[in-house]
Amino acid sequence: MRTTRITRTRGLAILVAVATLLAIAPTSAGALTLHRAWSAKVGSSGANGTIGLSIYTNDVGTIRYSLKGLRARATYAVQIRNGTCSSVGTIVARPPSVVTSTTGTVAQTDTLLPWLTTKIWPAARKSSFIVRVVSGTSIRCGAFTFKHATRVTVPGLGIDLPVIRGPSGYPLCRVAMYLAAVAQPREPGITFIYAHARRGMFLPLLTRYRADGGRSLIGKTVKVWTSDSYVSYYRILRVRKTNSISGVYSLTNERLWLQTSTGPNYTYAKLIVEASRYKTVKSTYASAHPTPHPVRC
Repeated sequence: MRTTRITRTRGLAILVAVATLLAIAPTSAGALTLHRAWSAKVGSSGANGTIGLSIYTNDVGTIRYSLKGLRARATYAVQIRNGTCSSVGTIVARPPSVVTSTTGTVAQTDTLLPWLTTKIWPAARKSSFIVRVVSGTSIRCGAFTFKHATRVTVPGLGIDLPVIRGPSGYPLCRVAMYLAAVAQPREPGITFIYAHARRGMFLPLLTRYRADGGRSLIGKTVKVWTSDSYVSYYRILRVRKTNSISGVYSLTNERLWLQTSTGPNYTYAKLIVEASRYKTVKSTYASAHPTPHPVRC
């Protein structure tokens, strides 16, 4: 009886393992929708190579190593942590360890299951999170970065602003800001870019809304540049005033929301301009990286 139970247990474990492998097999992974990808240069100026992290919308992830200059034939523990390389924070996830070659290199890709990736996301939404590989006193570190909005324009309306990560407090002036907790251009979900309804910022959106309910905005183009020097073109589909931004965390549709105020404080409704991406093309570094000069309002 005991042998039968062990056999059944092992059989169940094999079925679970097979199902997991099928869910993340390379042929299936190609059909998955990428939620976000990060990359980290490891060591000083990337002297020890790179580590790439990708998470898909089903919460399965991959971590890709292209490392060099490490100890030969050594086992390195992998730590994903809060903080920075100079001020490390708590460990949020421990992907499988890696073993270096006889020349101190690592070139492999490992799968991360949802129980790990769901721990990574809270750190990834902070201003900084890092990866460290550790073997005794041999420690190498890199900060993860991701592609994000850097500039937004609405041709014909005089809107042309650098885009920065939104602060935790009151929004800044002379820039637009992206909401870090949601999507970036070309990712599934809502890219949320906001700015004050002031001169030189998003005031033209509010002016058009007050003039004709935003009808003259429908069909206009919005251009958003990203840190990888691409520019995405969006067409405005809808303009609305609302007291709620429910749906901003949805992954169902890729959309751009431009948000601005309709009054002098937070009690007033917000103006949301919704747009859909219709093309993305390569841009220049200079066009995609304007120098922001944010100031406190």
